[in-house]
Amino acid sequence: MLNNSYISRMKKLLLIALLFAACEHDAPEVEKAEPSCVPTSISYQKDIKPIIKTSCAINSGCHGAGSPNGNFLNYDQLNATCIDGSFNKRVLVQKTMPPVGLDSLGVDTLGLDSCDFLTLRRWYNNGHYN
Repeated sequence: MLNNSYISRMKKLLLIALLFAACEHDAPEVEKAEPSCVPTSISYQKDIKPIIKTSCAINSGCHGAGSPNGNFLNYDQLNATCIDGSFNKRVLVQKTMPPVGLDSLGVDTLGLDSCDFLTLRRWYNNGHYN
């Protein structure tokens, strides 16, 4: 027959194991080897702004100058969405931004290709610097 001390220790070990398992899903995604199209050193001006111009501002008309949705051609406004978590949620997790579909000229150019997505993800994960 098992004594109370043994059962108590087993409960504690089980609780610790469950806590570790629960925390595993909160850990940031570890970057795997990425294609050579993803730069290792990423800045907003050099790498991110051109993606934003093409996929989020000019072609879509959503996040350009004067937009009520935010002017992401402006680093500070885009960075604010990184800080409040909405960039991570909408672009990297849900992948609902930019929406896939036709641009204002009827051309299907609004979705991100894999290199642009991975570049945005690396920029965000590395601290989303200007």
